[in-house]
Amino acid sequence: MEKEQEGILLESGTNEIEIMKFTISGEFYGINVAKVKEIMMSEHVKIMPHAHPAVEGIFKPRDTLITVIDLGFYLTGERLEHQYRDLFIITNFNKMTVAFRVQSIEGISRISWKDIQKPDKTLSNGDESVATGIAQCDDVLVTI
Repeated sequence: MEKEQEGILLESGTNEIEIMKFTISGEFYGINVAKVKEIMMSEHVKIMPHAHPAVEGIFKPRDTLITVIDLGFYLTGERLEHQYRDLFIITNFNKMTVAFRVQSIEGISRISWKDIQKPDKTLSNGDESVATGIAQCDDVLVTI
């Protein structure tokens, strides 16, 4: 029975979360694995006029129209040169499917919810904050 439970991703009541770590400009960020639908190589994106500056545009894999967010620009305010090896993290937030362009995926860490610290007021902007938490995953600090 114990061996069977080792293969279970997250059993209810464990008070743990799995965080997918990714990088942008050498910094580590993370997203709850439960929000990730898939990871795919970046594709050509159709630019949308008058969109928010962080909205790179749209693309349509497998007959599904998906908005692409240039997460590097959104987080840093700087336009990063897109590489052919960039990745799209396809996510589902608030009943919307969006793709976040990232530079690399670094792996998945399982951490306890109690190990996630909420950013204080000097680091966050209240309800508009991008960071919902900061956690130590392995040897690095990860902005979630």
